[in-house]
Amino acid sequence: MSDSRWCPQSVRGIVTDYIQFGVRKWKMDVEMASLLRGVFERLGVRQVIDLCSGSGGPWIHMQQTLEDYGLSVKVYLTDKYPNVQVFRYARSALNGRFDFYPEPVDAAHVSKALSGFRTIFSGFHHFRPSEARAILRDAVDCQQGIAIFEITQRTPWAMLNFLVAAFLMPFSVPFFRPFRWSRLLWTYLVPIAPVVNLFDSVISCLRTYSLPELNEMTVGIDAREYIWLAGEIKPPHSPVPITYLLGYPGRS
Repeated sequence: MSDSRWCPQSVRGIVTDYIQFGVRKWKMDVEMASLLRGVFERLGVRQVIDLCSGSGGPWIHMQQTLEDYGLSVKVYLTDKYPNVQVFRYARSALNGRFDFYPEPVDAAHVSKALSGFRTIFSGFHHFRPSEARAILRDAVDCQQGIAIFEITQRTPWAMLNFLVAAFLMPFSVPFFRPFRWSRLLWTYLVPIAPVVNLFDSVISCLRTYSLPELNEMTVGIDAREYIWLAGEIKPPHSPVPITYLLGYPGRS
């Protein structure tokens, strides 16, 4: 629902902000950064193209984790519906370590001008199987690495947890930063954001690809010497694991 054209950008921003609030609370960003560290060091990655960035995604906090490891990367935020206001905030607040692409970016047809390791956080399930394969194929055709992370799962346990989290959303909104009056409007006065978040939580769980499905997507893609890795990581205090798919050229 939040990725529909009719959904106001301010409402869409609240939903994505809540996702990132949970990611930070359960330290999922630390676990994802740790997984990417080894790949980035092996490939010498210095630039990242984040697709489906929403309100900036977890990169705003993950980048600091990578820097603690002694690894510096510049991140370009992109989206089909770019939230330029939020992207500008990230760029100004983080001293040039972030930049953004102001025009809409199709994750399956990324501009050649956007060169770098690609990432998608909690957005891959929005794409139908044919579209999802096209995203992977485009990364391979451009010889770019890609990392996909999903915090939802198509299991009863995951759905229960995200339903509970959806009902707790109104208690978390006042702690989102930077502060915006629009969040209070769409959460309390006209409570559209909690409804959209509840709907999205259920649909996201139902649409999230399983590990066998992710592995199957990589079959048939002409990717000689391309390495694919699918698995799960379980943050110590998170109620649900993170599903991931990594793909990158096998050169040293």
